[in-house]
Amino acid sequence: MDKKDYYLYVKGKEVKVSEEVYKAYWKITEHEKYLIKKDWKNNVIPFSAMDYDGHFVDNIIDERVDLEKIVEVKMQIEELNKALATLTKKEKELIEAIFYKEESLRSIGKKEKASYQAIGKRRDKILEKLRKLLEDKF
Repeated sequence: MDKKDYYLYVKGKEVKVSEEVYKAYWKITEHEKYLIKKDWKNNVIPFSAMDYDGHFVDNIIDERVDLEKIVEVKMQIEELNKALATLTKKEKELIEAIFYKEESLRSIGKKEKASYQAIGKRRDKILEKLRKLLEDKF
Protein backbone atom coordinates (compact mmCIF):
# COMPACT_ATOMS: atom_id res chain seq x y z
CA MET A 1 0.00 0.00 0.00
CA ASP A 2 1.29 3.46 -0.91
CA LYS A 3 2.14 5.79 1.94
CA LYS A 4 0.02 8.96 1.80
CA ASP A 5 1.71 12.36 1.76
CA TYR A 6 0.42 15.01 4.18
CA TYR A 7 0.55 18.75 3.55
CA LEU A 8 -0.30 21.88 5.51
CA TYR A 9 -0.43 25.40 4.16
CA VAL A 10 1.88 27.93 5.80
CA LYS A 11 1.63 31.52 4.52
CA GLY A 12 -0.06 30.22 1.38
CA LYS A 13 2.63 27.66 0.62
CA GLU A 14 2.18 23.91 0.71
CA VAL A 15 4.49 22.25 3.25
CA LYS A 16 4.95 18.51 3.46
CA VAL A 17 4.56 17.20 7.04
CA SER A 18 4.44 13.86 8.78
CA GLU A 19 1.13 12.12 9.42
CA GLU A 20 1.58 12.78 13.15
CA VAL A 21 2.02 16.55 12.67
CA TYR A 22 -0.89 16.67 10.20
CA LYS A 23 -3.28 14.90 12.59
CA ALA A 24 -2.14 16.98 15.59
CA TYR A 25 -2.69 20.20 13.62
CA TRP A 26 -6.21 19.25 12.58
CA LYS A 27 -7.08 17.99 16.04
CA ILE A 28 -6.18 21.39 17.52
CA THR A 29 -7.92 23.28 14.70
CA GLU A 30 -11.16 21.30 15.08
CA HIS A 31 -11.05 21.70 18.86
CA GLU A 32 -10.71 25.49 18.47
CA LYS A 33 -13.72 25.53 16.11
CA TYR A 34 -15.70 23.51 18.65
CA LEU A 35 -14.81 25.92 21.47
CA ILE A 36 -15.75 28.96 19.36
CA LYS A 37 -19.13 27.40 18.51
CA LYS A 38 -19.68 26.60 22.18
CA ASP A 39 -18.83 30.19 23.20
CA TRP A 40 -21.25 31.70 20.70
CA LYS A 41 -23.96 29.21 21.71
CA ASN A 42 -23.55 30.30 25.33
CA ASN A 43 -23.42 34.01 24.41
CA VAL A 44 -19.75 34.38 25.33
CA ILE A 45 -17.77 36.73 23.14
CA PRO A 46 -14.17 35.47 22.89
CA PHE A 47 -11.20 37.76 23.49
CA SER A 48 -10.19 37.19 19.89
CA ALA A 49 -13.21 39.32 18.94
CA MET A 50 -11.51 42.33 20.54
CA ASP A 51 -9.13 44.64 18.79
CA TYR A 52 -5.71 45.56 20.19
CA ASP A 53 -7.18 48.30 22.43
CA GLY A 54 -9.46 45.84 24.16
CA HIS A 55 -12.56 47.18 22.44
CA PHE A 56 -14.94 44.96 20.57
CA VAL A 57 -14.36 45.10 16.87
CA ASP A 58 -17.05 47.26 15.28
CA ASN A 59 -18.08 44.76 12.65
CA ILE A 60 -19.09 42.00 15.06
CA ILE A 61 -22.80 41.44 14.66
CA ASP A 62 -24.58 38.80 16.66
CA GLU A 63 -27.70 37.88 14.73
CA ARG A 64 -29.30 36.46 17.88
CA VAL A 65 -29.38 39.86 19.61
CA ASP A 66 -32.72 41.61 19.18
CA LEU A 67 -31.71 45.28 19.13
CA GLU A 68 -35.31 46.47 19.01
CA LYS A 69 -36.07 44.53 22.19
CA ILE A 70 -32.99 45.96 23.91
CA VAL A 71 -34.03 49.52 23.01
CA GLU A 72 -37.60 48.83 24.13
CA VAL A 73 -36.46 47.47 27.50
CA LYS A 74 -34.07 50.43 27.95
CA MET A 75 -36.94 52.85 27.32
CA GLN A 76 -39.12 50.96 29.80
CA ILE A 77 -36.39 51.16 32.43
CA GLU A 78 -36.07 54.91 31.85
CA GLU A 79 -39.83 55.36 32.28
CA LEU A 80 -39.78 53.22 35.42
CA ASN A 81 -36.96 55.33 36.86
CA LYS A 82 -38.97 58.50 36.14
CA ALA A 83 -42.01 56.98 37.86
CA LEU A 84 -39.91 55.88 40.85
CA ALA A 85 -38.58 59.43 41.13
CA THR A 86 -42.13 60.66 41.81
CA LEU A 87 -42.46 58.51 44.94
CA THR A 88 -42.08 59.97 48.40
CA LYS A 89 -39.00 59.16 50.45
CA LYS A 90 -40.95 56.66 52.58
CA GLU A 91 -42.43 54.98 49.49
CA LYS A 92 -38.98 54.70 47.86
CA GLU A 93 -37.55 53.18 51.03
CA LEU A 94 -40.27 50.52 51.11
CA ILE A 95 -39.86 49.64 47.42
CA GLU A 96 -36.08 49.47 47.87
CA ALA A 97 -36.39 47.21 50.92
CA ILE A 98 -38.80 44.81 49.20
CA PHE A 99 -37.47 44.68 45.64
CA TYR A 100 -33.79 45.59 45.88
CA LYS A 101 -32.80 44.32 49.31
CA GLU A 102 -35.33 41.46 49.11
CA GLU A 103 -36.48 41.96 52.69
CA SER A 104 -39.63 40.16 53.79
CA LEU A 105 -42.80 42.05 54.73
CA ARG A 106 -42.47 40.61 58.24
CA SER A 107 -38.93 41.95 58.75
CA ILE A 108 -39.95 45.38 57.45
CA GLY A 109 -43.00 45.29 59.71
CA LYS A 110 -40.83 44.53 62.73
CA LYS A 111 -38.52 47.46 61.95
CA GLU A 112 -41.42 49.86 61.45
CA LYS A 113 -43.51 48.38 64.27
CA ALA A 114 -46.36 47.53 61.90
CA SER A 115 -48.01 44.29 60.84
CA TYR A 116 -46.84 42.58 57.68
CA GLN A 117 -50.39 43.00 56.36
CA ALA A 118 -50.10 46.79 56.76
CA ILE A 119 -46.75 46.74 54.96
CA GLY A 120 -48.32 44.62 52.20
CA LYS A 121 -51.14 47.15 51.77
CA ARG A 122 -48.63 50.01 51.56
CA ARG A 123 -46.67 48.06 48.97
CA ASP A 124 -49.82 47.40 46.95
CA LYS A 125 -50.79 51.10 47.00
CA ILE A 126 -47.33 52.11 45.82
CA LEU A 127 -47.37 49.52 43.02
CA GLU A 128 -50.82 50.71 41.94
CA LYS A 129 -49.51 54.29 41.88
CA LEU A 130 -46.59 53.18 39.70
CA ARG A 131 -48.88 51.14 37.45
CA LYS A 132 -51.08 54.19 36.81
CA LEU A 133 -48.04 56.34 36.05
CA LEU A 134 -46.72 53.77 33.59
CA GLU A 135 -50.09 52.75 32.12
CA ASP A 136 -49.94 54.95 29.04
CA LYS A 137 -46.19 54.46 28.54
CA PHE A 138 -46.27 50.79 27.55
